[in-house]
Order: sequence, then structure tokens, then C-alpha cells
Amino acid sequence: MSENAYCSAIDPGTPAAKKLKDLNDAIALHVHELFSNHADLEKVVVPVGGTLVGAAMAWFVMPIVLRKLHKYASQGPLMTIWGNSSKKDMSYQTSLWNAMEDPAKYIITFMAFSQIAAVIAPSISDFLPQAWKGAFVVSFVWFLQRWKTNFIANAMAKQAAIATDRERLSAFDKVSSLGLIALGVVALAEACGVPVQSILTVGGVGGVATAFAARDILGNILSGFSLQFSRPFSVGDYIKAGSIEGQVVEIGLTSTSLINTEKLPVIVPNSLFSSQMIMNKSRAQRHVSVSKLPLLTEDIEKIPSITEEIKAMLASNPKIDAPYCYLSRLEGSRGELTIGCSIKSTKTEEWSSIEQDILLKAAGIMKRHQLWTAV
Repeated sequence: MSENAYCSAIDPGTPAAKKLKDLNDAIALHVHELFSNHADLEKVVVPVGGTLVGAAMAWFVMPIVLRKLHKYASQGPLMTIWGNSSKKDMSYQTSLWNAMEDPAKYIITFMAFSQIAAVIAPSISDFLPQAWKGAFVVSFVWFLQRWKTNFIANAMAKQAAIATDRERLSAFDKVSSLGLIALGVVALAEACGVPVQSILTVGGVGGVATAFAARDILGNILSGFSLQFSRPFSVGDYIKAGSIEGQVVEIGLTSTSLINTEKLPVIVPNSLFSSQMIMNKSRAQRHVSVSKLPLLTEDIEKIPSITEEIKAMLASNPKIDAPYCYLSRLEGSRGELTIGCSIKSTKTEEWSSIEQDILLKAAGIMKRHQLWTAV
């Protein structure tokens, strides 16, 4: 039956083909007469039909197509070129195609319904090109922002990304968002016919004066960006910069908050760190320990054996490097031993415990030799 129908459709000499042709001619004639009798009908049917079809395609068909493209790009022949890439496991919600979906849907819907607006109010037709340009700029910047956010989210979700890299990516996310907003505003103004170049030229003089007046604020902001990217310290680190010393609580755009040695909050302008040497004690690989212990010198010939025994005790600890012990002060019957070493630890709890153990054992050695004094 299908073969007969196909042969009948392609053979214009058959009765079925003649009837189909007559039917098509009759429909075309009636449509032509309808549009001839109602001249405004064609101006309404075409925009409304195009609007409905375009909106339906954008909201229902395009997401399916984008998901298919994502699946093909993730599992198709491109993976053979990329090899064992992490893009195979990338979800659609964090992909390039998902970033494209919403901006494309809204710009197509806006352009479709703007046709109906032009039918209802023909006077706005002259403004449609600028409106479409502005909508394209907004959609493109929106797409770039979503794509950038997805890319950074994927990079930060990787297990190989360390905390410092995550902080730098977060800083890059903030700075790039500001850049995209500025770029979008300039492009939108150009699309709407605003002479941005002239405004920038005129505003340049005022900008120089404003920058000179607000040079301290701008200096703090630029120093804040530098701290965000270079990361000489992070939140929780214990630092010293000039006369400022404390634990970092927050790194802001213009200032950094610390808790000083007296447990008081301190707000430091970021520009201070660009002109000071920063000592980050939390990132030190070792902690230097120096202690002084009083002793009696009535039996002074015992002091060399005591210092050697203390150095041997220090050397027996695998967490200790470069131990030393010597008589640093001698006044009458009293003296002072200086004990020092380098402790292989950056954790406060660990090196403070080792330092306490050193003092207790050194005091025990001196007490055993009867050279310990409490004052």
C-alpha cells in the first residue's frame, strides 16, 4: 500500500495526483482570496505565528538539542582526541551548553514578541534594531558570566585543587565579574547609540581629579587585588608586618582584619602590606625555640657534662634540628644556660608541646646534678 501511494504521489498522471493538485490549488486560491479581502490579516498572522513557533522552539526544542550536543561532545568522537578528560564526567548543569541555554531562550523570546509589539504599535519599529542589539549584548554577557562561573566551579571542585588555588580562583571570579559588568555596560551603551567614546573622553579629566582625590582608597583597592592573587597570607595565618602582628581574620577589598597578641581586633589598610615586609609565621616549615634556665655554679666543673647531656637529649628527638646548649651568663654562684633548637613543626599545639618537653627534661638533668635553682 505504501509503495502504491508513493508511486501515485510521484506520478502526476494518476487520478490521485490530479486530485491532490486540485486540492492544493483550491486551498491556495482560498488563502489568496482571504488575504486579498483582509489586507491586515497577513500582517497579523505571520508575526503571531512566527512568535509562537519561535518561542515554542526556544523553550521546548532547543534545550533538548543542547543536551544532545552536550552528550555528543562528552561521549562522542571528540573524546578520542581529548583522551581521558574530565569533561566526560562533566554534568550538563556545569557545561558550556547549559550556560548558553537561558540567554538563548530569553533573547529569542524577546525578539519574537517584539514583532507582535511592532504590529500593535508600528511606531516602535524604528527602535527594534537598537533593542535587538542591546538584548544581544545582555545575553552574550550573561552567557559569558554563566560559562565563567561553571568553569570556576568545575576547577574548584577538583580534588587536586589546593586551598590556595581555590582562593585565587575565588578572587579571579570576583574580578572577572566586575570586568564583565563594565564591559556589558559599555557595549550596551554603544548598542543603544550612546556616544561612549565622547563620554569617556570628557569624563577622563574628571576621572583623573577623582582618582587623585581618592588615591588612598584606590591604593587600598589595588593592594587588595594584589593580596587576593599573590596570597602572601590567608585567613587564619599568624603574620607580622612592621609593627602589626596578629592572626588574620578577614581579607577585604580595602582592609584586612587581624586579632593582635592582646586579643584585640585590628583593621589594617591593604596599602600597608605593599610597603612592609610580611612575615608569615604560619607557613614556616620550622619553629625556632630558645629558652634560658638559671643554675647554680658552685660545682662549675659539672656544667660541661650537663650541656652535653642536654644536647644529646635534644638530638634524640626526631622533630628537632640544630640543637645547642651553652653557659650564657655567670654571676657569682649563679649562672644561666641557653638552650636552643629548630623544631620541625608549623602547628602551634605540636611545637609548644615539644618545647615544654625540652624544658622539663633539661630541668630534670640539672636537678639530678644538683645545679638547679628556682631563681
